[in-house]
Amino acid sequence: MDNFDYLPKLHKCEMIILKEVKRLCEENGIKYFIIAGTLLGAVRHGGFIPWDDDMDVGMLRDDYEKFIKLAKTDLGSQFFLQTPETDSAYGLNFAKIMLKDTVLIEATAANNSVKGISIDIFPFDAVPESDSETAKHKRRTYFLRRLLLAKQNYKVCGKKEYVKRLVYFGLKVIALFYSREKLCEKLDSECERYNALNRMPEKIVNIGGAYGYDKETIRREWVDSTVELPFEDFTVAVPSGYIPYLEYFYGDYMTPPPEDKRYNRHSVINVDFGPYA
Repeated sequence: MDNFDYLPKLHKCEMIILKEVKRLCEENGIKYFIIAGTLLGAVRHGGFIPWDDDMDVGMLRDDYEKFIKLAKTDLGSQFFLQTPETDSAYGLNFAKIMLKDTVLIEATAANNSVKGISIDIFPFDAVPESDSETAKHKRRTYFLRRLLLAKQNYKVCGKKEYVKRLVYFGLKVIALFYSREKLCEKLDSECERYNALNRMPEKIVNIGGAYGYDKETIRREWVDSTVELPFEDFTVAVPSGYIPYLEYFYGDYMTPPPEDKRYNRHSVINVDFGPYA
């Protein structure tokens, strides 16, 4: 899908989901905050970036686990919590809240995972204090994430990426020796390895984020507290340190990119709005 004609309807659906996430968090004392392009949109556009196609929410690990537990029983009936526990074909180490009776297919998705309009809920974990331990944490989590993607048949290589395809084939062979449940357990354990040892870390990391371990590592103080900012027709929680966060990620964040840099970043190839059309 090379044009943006579907985005206004997509944004309306994502707003329905975000409002439900906000409700569940506020009613149960769970701290959440929008991140990445969703936060950039709130600050620069007062809502969605017009050409953006997703929404990202962050939580510290303890809040994330509390949210997941409550979402299993307390989400409205029109929503589906997608995790490796609720969808045996899902291969990501963060959750999605999905709008039932919709379809959204990305080119990289596993062939048989549940596909619908959703927003991403990312947990943030402690970064080790030493550089050597940080390097190990980065390597281990990267390897386990890739192994799980291979196990779950995600499409991570282009047809002409021959070296990458060879590596991916090797990962699929290694993944044969592990059950899906074991890989998920090992990945979760590695992501959380330093949380108990360092309750108040200087830095935290969104290991499931799209920018990679180094870029997704931020200062904990930026998200220690939140403030409310307008987002379309309501308000959402944002990190109190949203200015240094956005400067870190985007530099001159108030200047939009040129038009040739505005594109379908998630390779959406099909969308069906169902009853929300």
